[in-house]
Amino acid sequence: MTISEAIQKLISKPDETLERFSGNQEFLEMFLKKFPEDATIEAVRSSCQTEDWDKILADVHTLKGTSGNFGFEPLFKACSQVVTAIRAKDYDGARSGIPLVLTELDNVCKTLSEVE
Repeated sequence: MTISEAIQKLISKPDETLERFSGNQEFLEMFLKKFPEDATIEAVRSSCQTEDWDKILADVHTLKGTSGNFGFEPLFKACSQVVTAIRAKDYDGARSGIPLVLTELDNVCKTLSEVE
């Protein structure tokens, strides 16, 4: 898969994402390729195995921002749901949303890992 194909698959509004990267396509592509190695990903996977809600909130909130900047809408929405639930102390809602965060995160990482 090319990086262009990955962008089309993962980013709902690529023109808006490119604007957030100062219109620099190479800059965007460089960061996309590095995304699967981001320390936040392992932090999210690790904290979501616990019930340390403060840590989960911090990690998922960070991932929410990153996914929003890239335009990974399904991941952003899943993270938003968990963040909102934790802030409302709706831990059952957060628990039910965490699998979707992890699934969407895996989808993004898998797609980016297939870029040649």
